[in-house]
Amino acid sequence: MALDITRLRRALENESFFREWIYRDEVHSTMDLARERAEADAPEGTIVIAGRQMAGRGRRGRGWESSEGGLWFSLLLRPPIELCQAGCLSVLLAVAVAQALREHYALPVLIKWPNDLLLNSKKLGGILAELVSVGGRFDWLIVGIGINVNNPLPQGARIPPISLSEALGRLVPLEDCFAVVLKGIAQEYRRFLGEGFESVQQRWPEFSALSDGVWIHKGERRFEARICGLSELGELIVERAGRIEELAAEEVTLSIKG
Repeated sequence: MALDITRLRRALENESFFREWIYRDEVHSTMDLARERAEADAPEGTIVIAGRQMAGRGRRGRGWESSEGGLWFSLLLRPPIELCQAGCLSVLLAVAVAQALREHYALPVLIKWPNDLLLNSKKLGGILAELVSVGGRFDWLIVGIGINVNNPLPQGARIPPISLSEALGRLVPLEDCFAVVLKGIAQEYRRFLGEGFESVQQRWPEFSALSDGVWIHKGERRFEARICGLSELGELIVERAGRIEELAAEEVTLSIKG
């Protein structure tokens, strides 16, 4: 089931946030193409969509299989925020996507901080953020999002995958799914710019897939910690050995106990 980009744009004709649309049946990576547009001073809200990616990637350089039938796109953002707030964006966009899918499909989508979308303890999607700063100031950020919808699922993945069609027992029109997700992103992003990150902090417990205890992998070290919440900068607050720490996404890998 291929994406009808004309139908998608028609569904979002009243949503002004997405200012430049780029669609390719096949690309190496939507992140690469979005970066090219960012470096050419493309406006915030530029979106790059692919029918499939030949070399999609996830966090820490892991490959991301992106065959036809899924949602594969990258979004360019230029928020007027401090560089230290960049960690908020991946989290708030994960919440935006999870909430949109929950509301539209009545599925209990959860988030494994900072960027995995889980459904029934399986991986439904992921979010990858890459930013550029100039002189210590925020310049632009590209957010890549992949969601399994009707696409064949990869074998031998680190976290077993699941798709929306598998969960719902039917094929899902890609245009409808895209529209739901993009409207949710635009709404949450505007809310963040107007009200800050507090709303996401408050809602985080209902979306978090992390139990009280997790294993934290930091460099060569592995230790157990208790989850306490999210900081105002999107960092994970944990307690270990009686001490409170705030962990940035680029520093650690988490695994759920059990």
